[in-house]
Amino acid sequence: MLPTMLVRRHPWPWILLSLGVLASACQRSDDELRSMMGEVAASQVEPVRAQHAESTKAEATREERIKTLERQLADAQVQVTGLEGQLADAKASLADVKTRVETLEKGPPPKPPVAGRPVPTDTYRVELGDAQTIGSDTALVTIVTFSDFQCPFCARVSPTITALRTEYGADLRYAFKHNALPMHKQARAAAIAAEAAGEQGKFWEMHDKLFENSRDLNETNFIAWARELKLDVKRFERDLASTTIGARVDAHQRQATDLGARGTPSFFVNGRFLSGAQPIESFRALIDEEKRKAEAKVAAGTPRSSVYAETIASGKTEP
Repeated sequence: MLPTMLVRRHPWPWILLSLGVLASACQRSDDELRSMMGEVAASQVEPVRAQHAESTKAEATREERIKTLERQLADAQVQVTGLEGQLADAKASLADVKTRVETLEKGPPPKPPVAGRPVPTDTYRVELGDAQTIGSDTALVTIVTFSDFQCPFCARVSPTITALRTEYGADLRYAFKHNALPMHKQARAAAIAAEAAGEQGKFWEMHDKLFENSRDLNETNFIAWARELKLDVKRFERDLASTTIGARVDAHQRQATDLGARGTPSFFVNGRFLSGAQPIESFRALIDEEKRKAEAKVAAGTPRSSVYAETIASGKTEP
């Protein structure tokens, strides 16, 4: 009761006290509000600020990446331009190589005709006559050679002829004629020795002996080789002195001169001229060409045994 009575009697102190209490309560509420606002700022505003800062940083990084990519793209464009130039150069080089290969495949351009010598594109009437031959009479291609047993180039090409005979078999016939050049002192005697052996069916065996020993050509060796080949040596010796065989050798040489084939070795492939110790590819090219022509003749009705005679029938007899 006392406090009530005191309040009634002295109200202002109590009122002031209450106001103070109330003010204190209000003061605490403002602090709490500020605290709450701080907490809100910490929980809401700061993350937003951090996110904004991170976004700003990411934007800067993205711009830097864009600039880096733009620089890389510019560098790549420069490289592409350089590669395009290299590609153009490579294409030009490839075209040049292709042209050179095509030129090589076609072979060297034909040489201009030499006055007094056979023209390689023409056909000549080269009669076989009494030439020594090896190969079938029905061969589609006949090679006639004018040769010299003392000529090193003639000896060098002999294995090529052997290889061609093996390669073409029954389609190739080989005929040997003499052109003993005056500069070779033993060439005519060697030609007569070969023909003398041929009288006993051993021409090609003596042919090989003479080329294998082209630096040792003399009568003593001819007789020794005839003995090795089991010839009738006395008959062989008589034939070495035979004017008939000597005239045969000389007639071959005149034929070579008339045709313009003055050097050795000289070849006529189905009447087409080929000069010197050519590589085997040169022979193949000409043989294949003439073989195709001969096959066409046979297909049109020409007997194989008549192909050579028909091929050279209208050929030239001089250059």
